[in-house]
Amino acid sequence: VCRPDEAVDPRVQIELERLNAATDDINKLEVDLDEARASFRQLLYESSIRIDALGKKLGNCVEKARPYYEARITAKEALQETQMAAVRFERANSAHSAAKEMVYLAEEGLCTEGRTFDHAWQEMLNHATMRVNESELERTLSEAEHRRTSRSYQQAEVIVQQLQKELKRSIAKSRPYFEMKAQFNQLLEEQKKKVKQLEIKVSSAKASYAEALHNLEQISDEIHRIRKNHSEMGLGARSAGVGADSPLTPVVLSPDSRNTSATVSSSTNPDTDRWTDSVGSSDSETQEEYLRLPDKLGSSSSPIVPQNVHKDESEQSEYLSLTSLSDNKVKSTSFQYLKNSEEFTAKNSPSSQIQSSQPYQLLNKN
Repeated sequence: VCRPDEAVDPRVQIELERLNAATDDINKLEVDLDEARASFRQLLYESSIRIDALGKKLGNCVEKARPYYEARITAKEALQETQMAAVRFERANSAHSAAKEMVYLAEEGLCTEGRTFDHAWQEMLNHATMRVNESELERTLSEAEHRRTSRSYQQAEVIVQQLQKELKRSIAKSRPYFEMKAQFNQLLEEQKKKVKQLEIKVSSAKASYAEALHNLEQISDEIHRIRKNHSEMGLGARSAGVGADSPLTPVVLSPDSRNTSATVSSSTNPDTDRWTDSVGSSDSETQEEYLRLPDKLGSSSSPIVPQNVHKDESEQSEYLSLTSLSDNKVKSTSFQYLKNSEEFTAKNSPSSQIQSSQPYQLLNKN
């Protein structure tokens, strides 16, 4: 189906007109052919009835005079063959004379100009000689054919003359019968020729119809192939979507901006799995913080008094009191911190509770 924005190929209109004209011709010629065949059958039927009726009326003279008329038909056919053979002989004789004249001119040109070894003249002479030989062979064959047909015609004519003398009376009586038969035969031949001509015209019209139909199929295939190529080209380049009036330039994000956007997205849209991981990580950080706690306190907060330090009793007692005080504070602070951490971990992870209970027991032992 042609789209509204596409123009119809002018070849389609031409081939359609040819197709319609051929269809009309075929229909008309087939009707004429049927009528001609019907006329031929009707004429053959009428001729048979009338000739048979006349033959019955004339009696035996028709059968007696039949060899004479058959001999006349044979003589007439022999005469036609003789005439055709004579035409072929005359044509071959003329070609032979022209070829001999060409050979004579070629030889005279070679001798006059002294170009005995000229290639063009040699080629012309060879061609003329070949034509002489061919025309001579054709003249010989046509002459023999003319002689044969002439003898046949002479023999047929002799037979006609003999029968005419022998059957003179029967020939005179049966003349109306054979004249009527000759007339009907002539009419039948004319009608037969008309039928053959109409058959040739019908065949030609059908060939024109088939050619126009084939051309239309080729044009249709070509149009479909062009549309397919255009559709494939159109699908190759995608257009902007609905609402995309102005295409935006793509923004390339740096790693920092990607991390920032990921942080914002995680904060705005919290995920349960991520929150669970963060709880587990806080427990591990609590354990690490507890293990690093003695290093943060330093040697001044240690409850063990170094032996190599010799001070007076007042300074030593003050030092011990401060140490015990700081130790109690650290223990209470660590105990409270770890206790809170343990309670928080126990609510979320059993494994974390087991890991955090061991440091608590060690701290109580200390």
